[in-house]
Amino acid sequence: MKVELLNPTQIKLLYYNWGQVAQVCYASGMEANLEKIGKHCQASGHYSGSRGDFFKFYVTDVPRACMDQIIRAEEGVFKNCGSFRYINESGFAYEVPATIKDNPVLMEKYDLHMSATAELYKEIQEYVQKKTNKTEIANQSARYVLPMSTHTAFVIGFDLEALIHLCNIRLCSRAEDFSQEFARQCRDEVLKVLPELKSYLVPNCEALMYCPEGNKCCGRYPTKDIVQEILKKNLKNNT
Repeated sequence: MKVELLNPTQIKLLYYNWGQVAQVCYASGMEANLEKIGKHCQASGHYSGSRGDFFKFYVTDVPRACMDQIIRAEEGVFKNCGSFRYINESGFAYEVPATIKDNPVLMEKYDLHMSATAELYKEIQEYVQKKTNKTEIANQSARYVLPMSTHTAFVIGFDLEALIHLCNIRLCSRAEDFSQEFARQCRDEVLKVLPELKSYLVPNCEALMYCPEGNKCCGRYPTKDIVQEILKKNLKNNT
């Protein structure tokens, strides 16, 4: 998987653009330090002025199953995906589960399955092409056999709140491995341009200072119940 930030120049202006919008709330005027206003809004949790700017990512060599999980996000998000109707996938690349790479027998069966799938895809495609003389219908018919591990590409955009939410949820150790990798690459691409966001693009436990996963906690941070118990004891001791 490869994630590329498409609009780094625009993202560098995030706080300035944010200030342009938010200054009206304070009657500061366009002559004010707009970047400072934008940063003040973020510190105070006033995100409405940031919603006109999107972090746009181009994602390639990603399994279809992973893409299907990522594009479920809706609020503050847009996306466009590679179409198996318009794209000829006769030579499709595919992902191998990391959990079977140590088993040569399974790996051989897996590769044979994919080779047979590629052959069937091509046969269906050629048959429907001759039958209809329509490439779109040929691809559309052949795509039925493509596995969820087929590599594809998509473009996705997040406003700042959605990007923070993505990192909060997908950087968690309980997230699927490809989802974690996607979130890590998005975060790293953004921090190259806007390092001020480092403390925001973190897993939930780091943002909250406790783990919200309950009995599925990985142990990096205490659970909410433990934190609440500690706070109750401290309050009791201070009264």
